[in-house]
Amino acid sequence: MDSKFYTASTQVKQNLTRRSAGILRFGLVFLVVVAQVAVIFFLVQVVHTRALPLYFIIQGIAVIDIFILTGKRQNASFTMAWVILILLLPVSGHILYILWGRRTKHKRIRRTLARTNPYLVKDPAVYQALSEAHPRRKRLAGYLGRMGFPAYQGTSCTYYPLGDVQFPAMLADIEQAKKFIFLEYFIIGQGELWTELREILARKAAEGVEVRVMYDDFGSLITLPRNLEADLKSLGIQVTAWGPIHYSISRLYINYRNHQKICVIDGDIAYTGGTNLADEYINVNSKLGHWKDTAIRIEGDAVWSHTVFFLQMWEAQTKQEQDLDKYRPTRQGKAAPGFYQPFSDGPMNNPYNPAEITYRSMVNNAREYVYITSPYLIIDNSMTDALCTAALGGTDVRIITPRKWDRWFVHMATQSNYDALLRAGVKLYEYAPGYIHAKTILSDDDHCIIGTINMDYRSFYLHYENAVWMCGTPVIKTIKADFERTLLECEEIELAKWQKRPWRMRLYQSFFRIFAIFF
Repeated sequence: MDSKFYTASTQVKQNLTRRSAGILRFGLVFLVVVAQVAVIFFLVQVVHTRALPLYFIIQGIAVIDIFILTGKRQNASFTMAWVILILLLPVSGHILYILWGRRTKHKRIRRTLARTNPYLVKDPAVYQALSEAHPRRKRLAGYLGRMGFPAYQGTSCTYYPLGDVQFPAMLADIEQAKKFIFLEYFIIGQGELWTELREILARKAAEGVEVRVMYDDFGSLITLPRNLEADLKSLGIQVTAWGPIHYSISRLYINYRNHQKICVIDGDIAYTGGTNLADEYINVNSKLGHWKDTAIRIEGDAVWSHTVFFLQMWEAQTKQEQDLDKYRPTRQGKAAPGFYQPFSDGPMNNPYNPAEITYRSMVNNAREYVYITSPYLIIDNSMTDALCTAALGGTDVRIITPRKWDRWFVHMATQSNYDALLRAGVKLYEYAPGYIHAKTILSDDDHCIIGTINMDYRSFYLHYENAVWMCGTPVIKTIKADFERTLLECEEIELAKWQKRPWRMRLYQSFFRIFAIFF
């Protein structure tokens, strides 16, 4: 038998086995969730027929909870979706809200942040320099600073317009690691990229370099390489899965995912952006056409925040206290133009979410233009109003979303926002060659954000995210040029044509817009 055919056949069988195992795990969790809902509806029916007074008492409590819910300072879309559900199903909907709708306190990560945030020390001299060089941006920098995220100088940055370009550079840097390698990604997928990366990590671990890998259990459920944990541990590599999907199903913790994407090498170099460790991000075996994503490489002082972000998430998941001083950078950052302010976000911040607030602040303060790329555009009224007000005020607002989608119902929710934005003069484009996964917001040639943050409810409220706000950096010119090149590959959505879309599509979009927070 031909050896190449045998190898390919074996690989296909392993992939099918891996996917089947992931689908089975997800199926079991899904069945448990469905069973919970079924039990709730059954018990409610029993109470309704055999204990009517109790049924009315629960209804009364539900009404009180609606008033409490609407009185809380939280996202309006979240509130509206749950109020509608409770009104439609006064008892069952109320019980589901008690189980799944109330905010979890995320005590473990709060304790971790309280212990480790003092390691993120703000330098007043940097803020003074930023305020003098960019007085219009000192307010945003000050906000992020008060949220616990320092601004840095002494940092250089390289921008990658595609994962195809990023990963060769990243693998080359990993090859040069001397002390440690930290990898934190939402998705790890079996394929060419992982095979090459695994070989390098194995060599570095054998040389005595400390290697840690963290992935999101739900994000990697179907794609995870077979026996990953056992394999990496056998190579001397530390590995952990964030938020196992079977954990606290009764509270639906499955909603709170680790969407961060961080690579740190020796504390001196960090990579972040939209890319994951899977082949579609290098345009190999992409089912959605050309995969457009972006990332940055930073070197210097701002890397320290990424080291801290990684260790915070590692400690929160493993419950093992980390010695952060052990991972201080080995090189001092060199003088370089511009300012860098890495920040992270998560559901423990609700309702004060740095990701959403920085995005909205950039839109509100844009004078000439604001350019955005995002695979999703599932936004609430406050963000919609900010974008519309900016466009009506004469700001050039342009947003690129995908033409091809990974999930149809999410695409419908994205398109549900088109009408209001187009009417206000926002220019919308869909990336025609394939799927755009890049998460970027850029404004007025002097500041931008690149990271893991989508323009959607999940990124702003449910997921753990990270990004870098950059101000006055030379790389901004490169990022803008890439956005303008990408526009040439997009199809602009015209209001007159959009208003002629079929009524069925309008219905789907309206429905999924209301309940977008549930998916």
